[in-house]
Amino acid sequence: MFCKVVFDVPLDRDFDYLIPPELESQVVPGVRVTAPFGRMLTCGLVLSVSEISTVSSKITLKPITAVLDKKPLFGSDLFPLMRFMKNHWGGPIGQILFALVPPQAYFKLNPPPAALELPSQEKSLHVTPSQSNALDKLQKAAEGSFQAFLLSGPAYTGKTQTVLHAAENALSNYGQVLITVPDIVAARQFIEQAQTRFGAANVYCWHSRMLLSHKKQYFSNISNGVPCVVIATRSGTLLPFKNLRFCAMFDEQDENYKQEENKPYFHARDVLFFRAQTHGAVLAYVSATPSAQMLKWVQDKKVTVLPFDTPVVKTYVPQIKFAEKKSEKSRYFSQTLLAQLQENLAHKHPALLILNRRGYANAYYCLNCGAYAKCKKCGAILTHEKLDDGTERLHCKKCGAVETLQQKCPKCQNLIFKSRGGGTQKIVTELAKLLPQAKVLRLDSDSLKTKAGQGFEALTALKTGQADIVVGTRLASGALRGSRVNLAAVLDAELELDGPDFRASEKFGQLLFELRGHLTTLSNGRLIIQTADQTAYDYAPLLAGDYQAAAENELALRESFGYPPFTHLIRVTIKAKELGVLQTETARLKEVGQGRALEVLGPVWCAKKTDKLKKQYLLFKTDDARYLDLLAQLDSFEPAKKASVQISADPYNFY
Repeated sequence: MFCKVVFDVPLDRDFDYLIPPELESQVVPGVRVTAPFGRMLTCGLVLSVSEISTVSSKITLKPITAVLDKKPLFGSDLFPLMRFMKNHWGGPIGQILFALVPPQAYFKLNPPPAALELPSQEKSLHVTPSQSNALDKLQKAAEGSFQAFLLSGPAYTGKTQTVLHAAENALSNYGQVLITVPDIVAARQFIEQAQTRFGAANVYCWHSRMLLSHKKQYFSNISNGVPCVVIATRSGTLLPFKNLRFCAMFDEQDENYKQEENKPYFHARDVLFFRAQTHGAVLAYVSATPSAQMLKWVQDKKVTVLPFDTPVVKTYVPQIKFAEKKSEKSRYFSQTLLAQLQENLAHKHPALLILNRRGYANAYYCLNCGAYAKCKKCGAILTHEKLDDGTERLHCKKCGAVETLQQKCPKCQNLIFKSRGGGTQKIVTELAKLLPQAKVLRLDSDSLKTKAGQGFEALTALKTGQADIVVGTRLASGALRGSRVNLAAVLDAELELDGPDFRASEKFGQLLFELRGHLTTLSNGRLIIQTADQTAYDYAPLLAGDYQAAAENELALRESFGYPPFTHLIRVTIKAKELGVLQTETARLKEVGQGRALEVLGPVWCAKKTDKLKKQYLLFKTDDARYLDLLAQLDSFEPAKKASVQISADPYNFY
């Protein structure tokens, strides 16, 4: 007997092995095995088993040495899911499969826990007409086959309670439920509510910072088909569900659902659609500000809209004010915003300030010639940071490299540098000078990683009112729900709209509408937008509270320029040490796009030309009919030995 095995390596192929007679009964597709790979015994996964080898008889095959699983850890949809991910985002099959099936030998299937026990709930549910209609549609769908819905409407219209009710119905019928949220902050907020509703033993939380022991047990229970509610970030869409009956994705428009910094690349929105379709489950996307892609799905009748327009609490229309980005007292705060902050302090109401830039300063520049300090590895501009212990450093937000403040200008050899611009850390420092009596906390991805837990302290403070001002990036806007914050401000509107991302306008609008929506529950809610140019964005739909109008304008612009969701983009980054090799491989890749792409843009440099490793990228634009073929051809492209290629399908990062 013979088997084909794949490994967690960047090689898009399988390897043939001999199955020893004593292991033949244990080897089936989907189980993990150990086998000699190179000079080491390595964990691999069996793709197929056959009685005849396709390898030449002149080649002596090596035998596998052990079988790690009594049965496959993943269900029957393992290989269909792998093929779906490969077809839509490319990548080596081994790396895709090992994102689905953990390689560690200690991931074994444990016996399932005791029978399901749900806490008693009030049977009477006071619902609005919108909720009643949605619950009826979701219940009817649960009795049939797969259906996908979009629960869309402003904040506080009952979307979350509707999802929880549908999840409870699925769980009470011994089904499995998956609810995805954009980030760990949202997961932490949602988990307590879910545990109260469904019982702590029935709720599993799944994200990158979970204890390995918890992940081991949850993975085992899910694979065994144990009824449960899983609250997860994007990686939860890859779990081995056996009886998935209901799934929901909150804030489907959030870009955190796209994984493109690590392999395998995928978008959780599309993967969740495939998983629900495969299991015949009901799927609910939930958003007050749906993405352009989701609205295109609605147009194509791929998803059915369930509108929510009746608030479940008393709401008000918040004030929206525009202000300059600086004043006599500060280059970061307008006089209008400072006055509003002082008023809030006097009345002990917390405020939230949004600046989508982390760090102490966004740049460190030479005082002599003005050149920026750049990363020696990737060429990106370095960010100036101050750590908890008071030390300072330069940090590359692109590749993670760290450097000291002792810099030598590559242009003029000057040694004197100064910080320019401000990130969230700088804003906190500035507020300490302007409003020394205020307790100011920071909430961004950097503060969430600190040992002191400053980010989570800020998250709690928003709910309890124990902080006067919270300064955060865009992720902080989702923490407003249920808080006493009645003043929110976007400190730099131009920053949100700047850059090469064609989605910038869409994301900026979603941020503003999200802030506006959360301020509607307070009679004195105020949103301040600091901008030097009020014509840079169409604020009329925001002032009217009409997200649909803003979304339709965005869709019309995308269609006229031929951008997603009406086309597909594929970014191909080429790397080489020699300029000649780089240019040759770029030309070869352009030929691949001939006849398959509507347009090939570039090449564009994405690093310094003087770097040892030179990088540039091409952008292929294509339509639905030719997308899969073009991606397959690019994915199978074999570069020269002195070059490498990285492919990102429908990218969100253009830097």
